Amino acid sequence: MEIDWANMRAMMINAYGIRRADDKFAFYYDETNNIRRFLLTDDGTNVSEHKNFVLGGIALQEGQVLPEIASLRAALDLQDNAPEIKFKHVASGDFEAVLASRKMARFLIWLTEHQLAIHYSSINIVYWSIVDIVDSILASERFDAFSYGRREMKNELYRIACMDKPAFLALMKHHGYPNIQRSMVADFIADVEAFLNLHNPRVGNLPTHMLKELLRKAKVLTELAFLVDDDADVLIDSFSSFFTMPILLFKNAVHVFDREIQVEKSLSAEGFKQRAQGIDYRFSDSKAVPGIQLADVTVGLIGKYQDFVEKHRLPELLARKKAWNSAQTESFNLLQGLINHSDKVSNAFVHRITAMDSEWKNDTFMHDLPPMPHLL
Repeated sequence: MEIDWANMRAMMINAYGIRRADDKFAFYYDETNNIRRFLLTDDGTNVSEHKNFVLGGIALQEGQVLPEIASLRAALDLQDNAPEIKFKHVASGDFEAVLASRKMARFLIWLTEHQLAIHYSSINIVYWSIVDIVDSILASERFDAFSYGRREMKNELYRIACMDKPAFLALMKHHGYPNIQRSMVADFIADVEAFLNLHNPRVGNLPTHMLKELLRKAKVLTELAFLVDDDADVLIDSFSSFFTMPILLFKNAVHVFDREIQVEKSLSAEGFKQRAQGIDYRFSDSKAVPGIQLADVTVGLIGKYQDFVEKHRLPELLARKKAWNSAQTESFNLLQGLINHSDKVSNAFVHRITAMDSEWKNDTFMHDLPPMPHLL
């Protein structure tokens, strides 16, 4: 079926109330944690750590010029023979170690002083890979009554799956996920239901109850709409779709990406070139484009931050934040200011695909919103 991209774009803008999607921004991109493909294996997955894939960088508004970065190089004490600014020149270690870096503070101050916006898409690759279980069941009209709890049920599926992630991955592998044979749909759903009952026997909230009830009733299905006729064990075949979305959404903008051969090849295919006709997007050498260098440091920081939030429970996040030294607090406040500024420019500059619990943790930890009681 041919997708009407113009209609889909309009629906996205209306559904999410996206501001300034038609503006002439200039986006510079880099990515972190790009594992190229995400696969099920006999001992789990092809990667040992499941860090969020992050694509992002900086954005200029119409009429805004990319600042000369000589002053930033000087502030970072970068050697003259270093051909470009890289994240490794600014900080290393986990998120808290990165926050403690004086060079990171200088970088964030420089972005703030030049009123640059940042943008990013962050994708929890495990969450993204398993939520098709819920979406495939809800694709059947007989389960329309459950649709209002779609995101909540996905959150519960991910939460319970993470109670014993190796076992859940093994369950998926056993059934050839994401290629569930039509004759095996009932067995697959029964195994998922049994996993949930084993690891979360008591139903403590409505979304868990809905999810279990949905699975109990779904055993009558003879096909899972989004989990059939796929390649077994291939959870994510490419991350190129996360590159195409901002291009098609911000169609009047300029999009400058760092070299990424696999994605570049995908976006050079005739099908996408036809959809993106008239849109200015390109892949460039970071050494020649300072905007990509700024994107490299930005996504390095955001990747560390997303990993930190995903990994820790909210009480631990808040306790750690309270114990930070002045340098860590300063850098965190600068990051918070950049994110707030960027969101005011456009509410599509920050985009996350993850569980609702992670969203709520972020809202409290980063933006000081009241915590959801169940996370404390």
